[in-house]
Amino acid sequence: MGAVRIGVLGGGGILGSHAPAYAKIRDLCEVVAVAEPDVKRHDRVKALLGADVRLYADYRDVIGLADVDAVDIVLPHYLHLPATLCAAEKRKHVLVEKVMARNVCECDQMIDACDKAGVSLTVCHDRRYDAKWIALKEVVDSGALGEIFYWKLEHNQNVVFPEGSWVRSREGLGGGAIMSCLTHQIDSLRWYGGEFARVSCMTRVIPERMEGETVGVIIGKMKSGALAQLSINWFTRSNGARPNDLWYELVHVCGTRGEAYFMSSRGTFVMLHDASDAAAVSRYGREALDGFAEVPSGTWTGHERCIAEWVKSLRGEPSQVITSGRDVRGTVEVAEAAYRSAQCGREIELPINPVPGE
Repeated sequence: MGAVRIGVLGGGGILGSHAPAYAKIRDLCEVVAVAEPDVKRHDRVKALLGADVRLYADYRDVIGLADVDAVDIVLPHYLHLPATLCAAEKRKHVLVEKVMARNVCECDQMIDACDKAGVSLTVCHDRRYDAKWIALKEVVDSGALGEIFYWKLEHNQNVVFPEGSWVRSREGLGGGAIMSCLTHQIDSLRWYGGEFARVSCMTRVIPERMEGETVGVIIGKMKSGALAQLSINWFTRSNGARPNDLWYELVHVCGTRGEAYFMSSRGTFVMLHDASDAAAVSRYGREALDGFAEVPSGTWTGHERCIAEWVKSLRGEPSQVITSGRDVRGTVEVAEAAYRSAQCGREIELPINPVPGE
């Protein structure tokens, strides 16, 4: 098969993470066109993807091109549904940047349209493909920590968008910081520890920042019986960029025989509480009995691997696409359940009954 011909829908900030991934697999695919209505961004798009890439103002024009086999949707959240429906109608395979959609009803429409059209729907939840996050997944899956009973996941970032930005709109975003970025942690926890049984949530809106919440905390009970604490703070000035900053992202997991953590500025570390598991001691070293020992990992980014696996799947080659739309729907469902909890002040059980327009 020749190179897969890609149309990218959107030329905003996240394109800076997708473009290098395409550059690394030029023998497998070619980005032939980009939809970006803001002409001020066109020079940057060409700098990222090459001077020959064709630029269009309307994403529907790119979807309709005969020489586009698949589309990569990096548009604002409120356009994920209509762009996916349009792509399915034109029989184009879809990769959509997280979050998949603003609510479960939109997810279901996207899944149904792609199923009926016979095209694939993949969501770029990059943490599942990132080497350092995979290192923690391998620790958990090894059984070295014993029965898992506690998870803590944090996201810290200073997010300030200008007046008029779609990110400041609750309607455009599908909520606030939880739907926009704590979905990274929700999705990762579903991948690490299985499905949620129920959630409760509290949020705080800081109006000068955005209409949706700037701070959110979710307390969850997993179907496994483990407890989970997930939080996002879009107001902090500390995000791991400076030597004494707090971390940008943190995952801490505790089990009956050990614990481990991932910290974005450091990597993945494991500590064994005893030497009862000889295989674990051999794998992580005796230093893991005296404190946290670093777990080696690869260097590839999540976007690089996700896009590479997606393109290989389109070529009919063996691939490891692990974020289908049908799977990732569950991440949006947890976020939607959290919003319901914050609104009504009580715990919400999963699965939820989707409500159109919610």
